[in-house]
Amino acid sequence: MSEKKKIDFSKLKKLGEMDIKDLNKIFSKNSSSSKATSNSKFKKMVKASMEKPKNILAFDIGSSSIKMVTGKYFKNKLTINKLIDIPTPEGTVGDGKILGKQALADMIQFALKENRIKIKDVICTTNSSLVINREIVIPKVEEEEMETVIRYEIKQYLPINLNDYIIQFVVLDEIIDDDGAKLKVSVISYPETMVYAYYDLLNSLELNPYSLDIAYNSLNKIVNYSNLNEDNGEILGGAVAFVDMGATSINVTILKNGKLDFTRIIKTGGDNINYALSQSLDMSIKSTESTKIEKGNLLDIREDDIVNTTIRQVIDEGLEELERILQFYVNKSSGIEISKIYIYGGVANTEGIDLYMEEKLKINVEKITKLNNVDFSSKELLEEPIGEFINAIGAIIRL
Repeated sequence: MSEKKKIDFSKLKKLGEMDIKDLNKIFSKNSSSSKATSNSKFKKMVKASMEKPKNILAFDIGSSSIKMVTGKYFKNKLTINKLIDIPTPEGTVGDGKILGKQALADMIQFALKENRIKIKDVICTTNSSLVINREIVIPKVEEEEMETVIRYEIKQYLPINLNDYIIQFVVLDEIIDDDGAKLKVSVISYPETMVYAYYDLLNSLELNPYSLDIAYNSLNKIVNYSNLNEDNGEILGGAVAFVDMGATSINVTILKNGKLDFTRIIKTGGDNINYALSQSLDMSIKSTESTKIEKGNLLDIREDDIVNTTIRQVIDEGLEELERILQFYVNKSSGIEISKIYIYGGVANTEGIDLYMEEKLKINVEKITKLNNVDFSSKELLEEPIGEFINAIGAIIRL
């Protein structure tokens, strides 16, 4: 196999970042007193670890693969030491939920030993349709009152039991109108059971749960750190869309002026291509993965090219939904146009997909193949598919 929380005990205000305070709240409701004692020791260990730079292990756990990245972020400098890609055991992760803890833990334990990783502090970043993200507008209030106001307002938007969710938020903008000052806030509602499952997984591996991040927050950090939303030092005009083309979903994140402005999930991905190929070629789904990688090419498709005709049909379905989402964003944003699309993830490795998407969507499309300002400790790491690790790399940045 090739190499490839920052803890804040005050109120957490950063989107999608769960600190140990939040995890302990959940853990204490679901565990025995002995586990609570363990948590107390964990707090002391983490607090001490914050006083000096440390290497961190970041996991981006998907239904098809697990990306593992080791590195550190210190004095605004991000250094990456290892990039590791391992398969997710079948049936152990679905839509961001851990469904088979033991098999997942065994695979991770094997990878840690194989790659001689002894780092204990871990950040997990993930995404799920179960994680609810909404923009709301609230009256401008004092910081200590914001959480109460937001929880009240979010009840009006979502028919959920807030006791089953961890609510995090970030202020996007301040609005002044005839009724006075208001705040535009992005609110994320993270299921408690999902958070607890990640805590439990890391605990079983004797790893320290440093933080739980959400994929689009990890992305937002690395985009700004690497200046992906800039051209010649100037922030790109309009909005920039980042499209993560994974195994089970297409995650769409839109940044405006370098800030998170919009997210959506499309429920289609590489697994849909594999299934369609298995039907067209009359072969097992597992066998289609290598066929897709070896023969996939969206340029100059012949009529008798069953493989690429099938791939294109599935991708077209995803692009139709993507186009609808982008147009919805433009409409809700009073005509702010999408100036560029960045693509990354497994499906983004399909030959010619960037040019194909550009022709279909009439927007400049670029595949992420490098990250500016990131210090990779060896030249071999630069040969890895950097875009596939972008969420885990971004998770290491603690702001």
